[in-house]
Amino acid sequence: MVSVNNVTFSYENGCNALDGISLTVSDGEIVCIVGHNGSGKSTLAKMFNGLLIPSSGTVTVNGMDTADEEKTLEIRRQVGVVFQNPDNQIVTTIVKEDVAFGPENLGVPTEEMIVRVDDALKAVGMESYADSAPHMLSGGQKQRIAIAGMLAMEPETLILDEATAMLDPMGRRDILNIVKKLNKEKNITVVMITQYMEEAVFADRVIVMNNGHIEMEGTPEYVFSKGDELRAIGLDVPPAVELREMLKKEGVADCGSAMTLEELAEQLCRSLSKN
Repeated sequence: MVSVNNVTFSYENGCNALDGISLTVSDGEIVCIVGHNGSGKSTLAKMFNGLLIPSSGTVTVNGMDTADEEKTLEIRRQVGVVFQNPDNQIVTTIVKEDVAFGPENLGVPTEEMIVRVDDALKAVGMESYADSAPHMLSGGQKQRIAIAGMLAMEPETLILDEATAMLDPMGRRDILNIVKKLNKEKNITVVMITQYMEEAVFADRVIVMNNGHIEMEGTPEYVFSKGDELRAIGLDVPPAVELREMLKKEGVADCGSAMTLEELAEQLCRSLSKN
């Protein structure tokens, strides 16, 4: 779906944000990109739909080069981006009109646009707010509306660039559940850029960035087994994994490969009941 080939990127101030990045995101995959501030992860996210163009190397979406201006509209139809602050993406005073903004600019016929808006709002659980004013909604609700606006454009890939950073833990969990549901039911490819390591647990693949290059990648189980290496570059493992390691080190219990607090509690009960 998305292919990044030996990409470098430098800002006008001379800051080299990406240095020889290569990766592929496949159809239907959930990929989580993590890294400390300044690691290049958000710069990379903006490459996926042509918001930024590589200084060298190529980024292609279904074979279309993001540097080809004639392909920009189609690339952005296929790859939708939801940013950290939903207020920056909400442009109208009525929720349903905001969700319709993207399809309308794509020239979608009115009848089809109405169906898309209804379906997108249902997908994020916000259909009852269709006639509400966005500024009256909570941060989590606004983020749902921003996601609905992208879904109404029927993208094949959804990029969440720190989209949960301004939400409380419950809001982050709700957005994660929506994303997993969209991936499972609609086969939407998802790329999540996040600073919350516990969000990466649900990905098919985790990519760790450091100083503009890929430090490591693999399944969540593999990446979070490298706790010392992650800590050396200013990152950490999810809380459940850290607690799991501590319980094993102290000889309290071996909780296997538990990655979430729920899994850890279940494995801990099983382990203790055996003893």
